[in-house]
Amino acid sequence: MAAVLFAVMLCGLIPLGRAWWVNRHTSLVQALHWAIVAWIVWMATLLAGPSIHGHEAVDPTRYLALSLSGCAGIAVLGARRPYVGAWNFVVLGLLAVLVLPLVEGLLIRGRTPGTLHFLFLAAVLSVGLLNYLPTRLAPAGLLLAAAEAGQMLLMIVPDPEPAHRTAIQLVAELCLIGVPWIAYASWHRSSPGQNEFDRLWLRFRNRFGLVWGQRVREQFNRSAHNAGWPVHLTWRGLRRTGDAAMPDAIAVLETLRALLKRFEDV
Repeated sequence: MAAVLFAVMLCGLIPLGRAWWVNRHTSLVQALHWAIVAWIVWMATLLAGPSIHGHEAVDPTRYLALSLSGCAGIAVLGARRPYVGAWNFVVLGLLAVLVLPLVEGLLIRGRTPGTLHFLFLAAVLSVGLLNYLPTRLAPAGLLLAAAEAGQMLLMIVPDPEPAHRTAIQLVAELCLIGVPWIAYASWHRSSPGQNEFDRLWLRFRNRFGLVWGQRVREQFNRSAHNAGWPVHLTWRGLRRTGDAAMPDAIAVLETLRALLKRFEDV
């Protein structure tokens, strides 16, 4: 069974590779590097075999995979040029803090991550997941949340029944395997938008999530207000707000493009 799951999970590199190729000219490429590394470590958890029973020791491979998954989500929060490269050092520092309990466990025999460590890890994972909750990638995010919750449950709950442990682990692994494919399908079923402006905006907000989407939306609306344009950028697209004459569509589109140049080549 593990060999089958590993083979299916290996195929998950296909949509991840496709995502990297599509975003190679955007500031998201660094976050995708983190995601691909996390996926490779998740594959290693299958090769490592069943998770360790009991709470005497935490499976280091699974803990590292969870930590890297959290780092991939945090990497998105710094995905803006020209600071995206420097942000990797922040993410590396976060990874060092997350895996510190594993290092301590090697130095101090029997030392394992405690409740506070798991709470901090859960908070880091939640940030990345919540960022994509209002986007087209929400189904994949919810599936990933279920997978990560199941993996953490195996490490936190002391000595569950073997049958329960096996069931939780299988469900978590199946959810995890489906994440890149659900994300791929969700992206390709996304609404194209009514016009070029909406298509550009929706593509950006679905790629970068809530944090950067809200930031760019606020900047555009401030620019539109200063220019006296009767338009307002909502989460779903551009809307008219008054009876004044509509501005030149090219000027409105170029304003959005100027705001997105720090994120992608437009």
